[in-house]
Amino acid sequence: MLDPQPSIELFGLVLYEPVNTLTDVFVSIICFVAYIKLNALPQNSEVQKLFKYYFLSMSLATFLGGVLGHALIHYLPFYMKLPGWITSMLSIALLERAVIQYSRKWIDPKIGAFFSKLNIIELLVFLILSLVTLNFQFVLFHAGYGMAIIVTGFTGFVYYKVKNKGSKQILIGVLVSSIGAFFFVFKIGLDKWFNHIDISHVFMMMASVLFYKGARNLIEG
Repeated sequence: MLDPQPSIELFGLVLYEPVNTLTDVFVSIICFVAYIKLNALPQNSEVQKLFKYYFLSMSLATFLGGVLGHALIHYLPFYMKLPGWITSMLSIALLERAVIQYSRKWIDPKIGAFFSKLNIIELLVFLILSLVTLNFQFVLFHAGYGMAIIVTGFTGFVYYKVKNKGSKQILIGVLVSSIGAFFFVFKIGLDKWFNHIDISHVFMMMASVLFYKGARNLIEG
């Protein structure tokens, strides 16, 4: 495991884990731009709303994660990580709901209704567990379940049915984010100035671009 990332001083303020913070903010910017672009589309479908609010909430989550979870972490109590955790869990739930909603025209209505309800239940369960235990592992479990089971399952089914470009891009995005998760979980980094967290954030950036392209193609297609 690499040594902790050194802090830097900026205008008299000590900022901790600066590269972790910066890469988080880069993810936030990419997601916010994606939100703006999707919001500008003339369509106003439920799928569009869910995708654009996924990007907005993920933008907020990664910004809060960078500032409260890294840069200012030694100035704040540990529970101040929760705003970023909660918002990130909401964003994953919105992405799940977006692909479920898009898939409804190809699946049994009962299946769509069941997973729409399960989407809310699993968010509440993992949210409560995270709040009670203050354990980031539950945030990771929620993201892993959402991406591996729901997003991959529903998007993969649609791609199998219609071979559309948007579904393929989202599936590649899930793969890319999974590679980032691998580096994060096993703490594989290059240097203390570019550690496993930074590498995972870089893969998050790439995945966010792919999710945006996929979402746009699904909305416009």
